[in-house]
Amino acid sequence: GGEGANNAIRAGVRSIEHGMLMDDETLKLMVKHGTWWCPTLSVYIPGSAEEDTELRRRIVAHHKQVFQKAMKMGVKIAFGTDVGAFEHGTQARELVRMVDYGMSPLEAIRSATVRGAELLRLEKEIGTVEPGKAADVIAVEGDPLKDIGVMARVAFVMKGGEGYKAP
Repeated sequence: GGEGANNAIRAGVRSIEHGMLMDDETLKLMVKHGTWWCPTLSVYIPGSAEEDTELRRRIVAHHKQVFQKAMKMGVKIAFGTDVGAFEHGTQARELVRMVDYGMSPLEAIRSATVRGAELLRLEKEIGTVEPGKAADVIAVEGDPLKDIGVMARVAFVMKGGEGYKAP
């Protein structure tokens, strides 16, 4: 956040990661310059009692407020997790957090698919299911538009048209 983020945006960076300290001025600059935001909300959620400090709670609360403002202002948001700071295979909790903070389930899924592809400038190759694109698909147990939490229950994985995980 702050002057560093504002200078980076004015200089033309493609995206800001984390961004829990961004203010309204920064969010307005992001919209004006078309800068993406990868909020990585879950990385700051305490994983243990020792990590549940007043400072951590304030960071999480402020990050939520920035996320909600960014959505209202039209900042382009892409999914990201910083997995490694927490256990691999649990990234779907970021989708849950995004929805808990007010994003629609469909837009949260888009943040991880089509929006992510746009951020990476790979929208002609990935991000949607259509002829000519990489056949990377998952199937989950349930309807993620009704319960985004089902994204953690992956039943099938296809990468490049080849099945890797199946019932």
